[in-house]
Amino acid sequence: MRAILRFLMLLCFSAGALAATVEEDVQRYVNIFQGNASQHSDAADTFSWMGLSDPRIFDVIEQRLLADAKVAATDRHEKNRVARYIRALGFSGQAKYIPTINQFVTDNVYERYAKAALEDLPDYQRWNPIIANRTTFNPKLSDDTNRVLNMLHADDLLLKRVGAKRVFFKHQEPEVLELLAQELKANHTKADHNTADAVAWMVKALGQPRLAKYKPLIEEVAASAKESKVSKHADLVLQNYSQNGSR
Repeated sequence: MRAILRFLMLLCFSAGALAATVEEDVQRYVNIFQGNASQHSDAADTFSWMGLSDPRIFDVIEQRLLADAKVAATDRHEKNRVARYIRALGFSGQAKYIPTINQFVTDNVYERYAKAALEDLPDYQRWNPIIANRTTFNPKLSDDTNRVLNMLHADDLLLKRVGAKRVFFKHQEPEVLELLAQELKANHTKADHNTADAVAWMVKALGQPRLAKYKPLIEEVAASAKESKVSKHADLVLQNYSQNGSR
C-alpha cells in the first residue's frame, strides 16, 4: 500500500511538473496538506527545490505541525512526517515561522530538524525567488526543468548544489547537462573548503549519465581541481566510465 501511495504521489508531482501557474502550484500543495497525512512526507520533500514561499501553504503545514508533534513523537513514521513539517517551514524562507521552529530547538525528538530548518531559512529567503523566477522559463521545458536551470544559473554555489542534486537524481535533459558542464568548467578550480561539496555534486551529476562528450571535462576536473573532495569525486566518476562504458 505504501508503494502504491508513493507511485500516486509521483504521478501527482509529475503532472504538476509540466506547466502550471504559481496559483495552481499553491492550490495543489494546500489541497495535499489539508488532506490525507500519508501524502505529506513525499510532498514536503519537494520544497527544497520548488521555490515556494506562499504562507497559504506553510500556514497549513504549521498548523499540522503544532497539532501533531506531541502525539507523533513516539511513532517512527509519524515522527518523520512531523520532522518534514519542520524542515518545510525552513524551506519556506519565511521569517514568520521562526518562533514556531524555535519551539522545537530544545526538543529531544525534533531538535536536529529544527536546527536544520533555522539554518535553511535565510538561504531559502534568498533562493526561492531565484528558483521560481518564471521570466527565465523556457516554455518548451517542464517547470521543474526550468527550476533546475534557474538554480544552476545562480551566482550562489550552494544553490547550484541543490540544482546539481536534482540533475543527479532526475533531470538529465540535454539543456540541463550542457549548462551544468559550463558551470562546472567555470567553477571547479575556484572551489574552497566551504564550496567543495557543491562542486563535487556538480561532478557527480554531470557524470551520472556517463556521456562520452563530458568525459574530457571530468578528466580536466580530476587533474586540476584544488580541493581533494572535488578531484576524488571526479576520479570516482572516471572509474564508473571505465567500468561501465560511455554512452
